[in-house]
Amino acid sequence: MKRKNTLKKVTYGTYLKYFILILLAVLMLYPIYFAVISSLKPSSEYIGNVLGMPQAFFMGNYNSVLIRMNMLLFLINTIINVSITMFFYLIICSAAGLAFGKLKFKGKIFCFSLILFFQIFPQMVVAQELYLILARMRLLNTRLGLVLAWCAYFAPFGAYIMTTYFATVPKEILESTRIDGANVFQQLFKIMMPVAKPMLGTIGIIGTLSMWNELPFASLILMDNRRRTVTVGIAMMQGEFGVPVPILASAVIISAIIPTICYFIFQKFIAMSATAGTLSAQ
Repeated sequence: MKRKNTLKKVTYGTYLKYFILILLAVLMLYPIYFAVISSLKPSSEYIGNVLGMPQAFFMGNYNSVLIRMNMLLFLINTIINVSITMFFYLIICSAAGLAFGKLKFKGKIFCFSLILFFQIFPQMVVAQELYLILARMRLLNTRLGLVLAWCAYFAPFGAYIMTTYFATVPKEILESTRIDGANVFQQLFKIMMPVAKPMLGTIGIIGTLSMWNELPFASLILMDNRRRTVTVGIAMMQGEFGVPVPILASAVIISAIIPTICYFIFQKFIAMSATAGTLSAQ
């Protein structure tokens, strides 16, 4: 009898877990479903059929968003800005990770603690000072100003991740390269960064998604419509055009395509980095 009761408890518990997981999956997928079906309906159909499937796939919303509302230009601007920023972002994070994880210098703990301290500030807290600094440097409404702002704000997190990873790399690797006469830059670019490919892929995905979806700095720095990013374009779209929900949903779907593709291409690095520190430690 006890064994049967135990089996029943395990079965009921399993059913409950599956029910909760399915419920969470539905809650998470519903916004995507709503955005997709709404983007495929004309405004006249959306009013009378909000939640149902479209009667026919209507692509006019995407054409209107890409051409009339300059979403294609915003996409190109965002791709260029994120690509340039990621190049410097990965180098800065790797260099900081090597310095704090393996090198010895005076004030190392203080500098590392200061970097961690900067991560607690939300963007709006530093926005005013950032605006004044970029204004004095005459970098407002420029691509360089946005790249510097993104690097300054997002690099501390990446530097922390790379520091914890490089700390697990056996010190014999660096000692052998020093014996062979390699300088710090050779150790970084030829030894440590190739070893850290899984972690670089991980912070690359996180950094790309963070910069792609970033709004406060982009809206503060980029005032010219021709220089706007995707998120700024979508935020300004409602007030500027007074667009209906189907067109706004089309803009959201378009803005999510490239990050989704990048995630599926580089998701293997997340799984690799999950065990990379353990393997290197062994």
